[in-house]
Amino acid sequence: MPVFLYLLPLLLLLLVFGLAVICSDAAALVPNVEHPTNCIESERVALFYFKKNIIDPYNNLSSWVGHACCSWHGVQCDNTTGNIVGLALGQQGSVIFHLQGGEISPTLLALQHLNYLDLSGNDFRGTNVPSFISHFKQLKYLNLARAGFGGPVPSSFGNLSSLQTLDLSDNYGVYVDDPSHQWLSHLTSLQHLVFSGVTFSSHSSNSLFLALNKLPSINEIRLSGCQLQSIPPSIPHLNFSSLLFLDLSFNSINFPVFDLSYNSTNFPVPPWLFNLKSLEYLDLSNNIFGSSISADYLSSNFSTVLPKGIGNLCNLKTLDLSNSNMGMRLAELNFTGCIKDSLTHLHLSDANLDGDIPDWMGDIKDLKVLDLSENSLSGSLTSSIVRLSLLETLNLFSNKLNGTLPVEIGKLTELESLDLGENQMRGAITEAHFSNLQKLNVLRMQSNSFVFNVSSNWIPPFLLQELRIRSCSVGSEFPTWLQTQHKLNVLDISNTGISSTVPDWFWNLVSVNLAEMYMSENQIEGMLPKFSTSMQLNTIDLSSNRFYGPLPGFLGSSISYINFSNNSFSGAIPDSISYLPQLAQLRLSHNKLSGEIPAILKNCSQLEVLDLGYNNFTGSIPIWVGKSLSRLVVLILRANTFSDHIPQELSQLKYLQILDLSRNNFSGPIPVSFGNLSAMQSLFNSDLLWYGILGVQDTIMVASNGKEKEYSQRLLPYVKIMDLSNNVLTGGIPQELASLYGLQSLHLAGNQLEGEIPDKLGQLQQLESLDLSRNKLSGSIPSTFSNLTSLSDFNVSYNDLSGKIPSGNQFNTFTDPSIYTGNHLCGFPLTDNCTKGGGPIPTEPSDHGNEEDDDKEMVWMYIGSLSGFAVGFWTIWGVLIFKKKWRYAYFRYTDTSCDNIHVWVVVNFARMKSKIMSKSNH
Repeated sequence: MPVFLYLLPLLLLLLVFGLAVICSDAAALVPNVEHPTNCIESERVALFYFKKNIIDPYNNLSSWVGHACCSWHGVQCDNTTGNIVGLALGQQGSVIFHLQGGEISPTLLALQHLNYLDLSGNDFRGTNVPSFISHFKQLKYLNLARAGFGGPVPSSFGNLSSLQTLDLSDNYGVYVDDPSHQWLSHLTSLQHLVFSGVTFSSHSSNSLFLALNKLPSINEIRLSGCQLQSIPPSIPHLNFSSLLFLDLSFNSINFPVFDLSYNSTNFPVPPWLFNLKSLEYLDLSNNIFGSSISADYLSSNFSTVLPKGIGNLCNLKTLDLSNSNMGMRLAELNFTGCIKDSLTHLHLSDANLDGDIPDWMGDIKDLKVLDLSENSLSGSLTSSIVRLSLLETLNLFSNKLNGTLPVEIGKLTELESLDLGENQMRGAITEAHFSNLQKLNVLRMQSNSFVFNVSSNWIPPFLLQELRIRSCSVGSEFPTWLQTQHKLNVLDISNTGISSTVPDWFWNLVSVNLAEMYMSENQIEGMLPKFSTSMQLNTIDLSSNRFYGPLPGFLGSSISYINFSNNSFSGAIPDSISYLPQLAQLRLSHNKLSGEIPAILKNCSQLEVLDLGYNNFTGSIPIWVGKSLSRLVVLILRANTFSDHIPQELSQLKYLQILDLSRNNFSGPIPVSFGNLSAMQSLFNSDLLWYGILGVQDTIMVASNGKEKEYSQRLLPYVKIMDLSNNVLTGGIPQELASLYGLQSLHLAGNQLEGEIPDKLGQLQQLESLDLSRNKLSGSIPSTFSNLTSLSDFNVSYNDLSGKIPSGNQFNTFTDPSIYTGNHLCGFPLTDNCTKGGGPIPTEPSDHGNEEDDDKEMVWMYIGSLSGFAVGFWTIWGVLIFKKKWRYAYFRYTDTSCDNIHVWVVVNFARMKSKIMSKSNH
């Protein structure tokens, strides 16, 4: 047999192996080697390059391997042709992508059949909106919302003539730079335009609406927060009459008074809005209504404020005019026409409305949501509200309503949320008020004078998720009906008159679903139990009660707010505090706690408020406070026995704006680096980290000159306070503190500070309170202090100050001389007048005797004085200019020299006076 016949099988084997190697090398260019099924190769490659250029830290695109791209996560294909028609890579219900940056590859243009593109909810790190998207001619749905895009909206998007939905909302870096907006008018198929948060030119609002009017199919327009400043008074040939949803909220639209000549009515909304007969949703909230309407006009035209045209919006279901400063009586905002038969949601919160709740309100029969909160409504809750039998939400929070709650409220069987908080209502609350409210899950009655009068065995018909009855009266015992409310998520029973111990069933209730618990300002006593490890609490406020014993060992890992102040807790802060990674506020003031600041507290890196004031803590402030607790906004260690130096590392706390270390034993100098506390350098901290941690009613108590002042949540971003008083601090006042331009209160009293008061402190224009009393300060009060036009509280008593008290501005209002006691000062309001040099005015000598000799002697005296002054002056400044070491030494010598000069002048003056007197006697 020939040899090649033996070699043939081997050659065939080598050939097969070679082909396999070649195929494997080719396959390495694309992921996996599965057989293609129902997928166009060019489109699959386009997706492959898209994935390659995108940062995908959470492996959302992990399924994008192999050839079966139609089965890849987020990819939608046509069942017939296999073409990719959709990319759903955004937030869709529970499915959320987390793509983060990278380049959106233009190779996607291979997807010529794409009609659906969703990239919402990702983070493309400021990447410009891709202009190549305009080449997807079949695109019907484009969603780039909340995706971190920036830059201009491409005008080429006007080529997407098939587009039905365009959503670029909430990117906050996207803007429209084409003032004509002509590209928008080319989107003739557009039905949904969602541009909330997209910035428009301030002078292009009119052209925007004219362009939108050319969209015959548009039924939803969302332009919330787009910085729009105007709206056209008229639109000729109104085309978008099929509009269902219009949101213009959170803009700066200054609605003028338009003349609605067809009914002789004036109203600060353009008339064409009332010709949108199909409109179902109209949101004009958070704009400026009637800024051009005079008070005289409103007072004489109440009956014509609301145009009749609004009553013709027969399909309108939701009307939102909240936060719009309408400035009128609610009764005159009358609804007539068919709108009363369609309206289901009426939002008029914070609209500057007053007067009684009108009777016509009960005529809106289908009303489900009525929000009249944060106005100035007065009178009692009328029967008109009770006629709204379909009402699900009634919000009357923060008005001036008085009277009692009608029992008929119990007839609103659909009611789910009732908010009567912060009014002036009173009277008994009985079981009859809730007899038929089986669907009620939110009940807010706080800050009224209600008295709960229900039996101890009452079982409510509802299961509440939120109960707020702060400052109502429930009696001395815990309300037993609370034990039936096992779905409670928020409970506020602060200041309700409870004076008993906490029953066991209540702690069991806490361990179930409760997330927020407020029980402050009662007389509740006892020790806290060991809490369940399954507890879901994130907020607990037990302040101003009679709790005692050690702090609880565990409060749940999700807790962010702890307020145990004004009790009698004792012992040290437990180590379990380190297991609270989300803790933002720890308030333990006015207790009997002791020990040092525990090192494990450094693990609470989210801490923003640390208040340990009025306890028995000892030791020093750990250096790690300034390093590990980098988010601190408030640090209060007042009235303890802390000692040692104040660590300069505290100056690294860039958010710190309230620092109170008073009434301790701190020694050493004030850190010069405190001038770097950046939060105190500005008037308002826009990046202040209060994001929802403080409740609406939460406050910070800050002591000032023996008085505690309460600052509400809304004011906190503006409050800048430094109090280092009543310690043993030495050295001078650092002039670097003058860079804290936002500082409102600076208290350094009761220390051993010396040297002069820095002139630059006069730059602190926001300073309202300055206390430098009871130190060893010398020199004069800087004349620059007269520039402190906000100063209302000033004290420099018991120092070694001299000279004239500054005059002008606020210093003319300081009439109490005690604030200057214990110094060598003169001027208003003291009885001592001043010469120009700052000393007492000398008694004028007699004219008798030899006037010529006297004049000569006076001249020589002044010459001698001036000569001595000149020599001394240039000696000092010569040294200061040429010798640095001498410069420091000479400042110490200055005081002694001044004293010697003073003695010399006084002696010569006395000698001269004696001589004059002797001559006059002769």
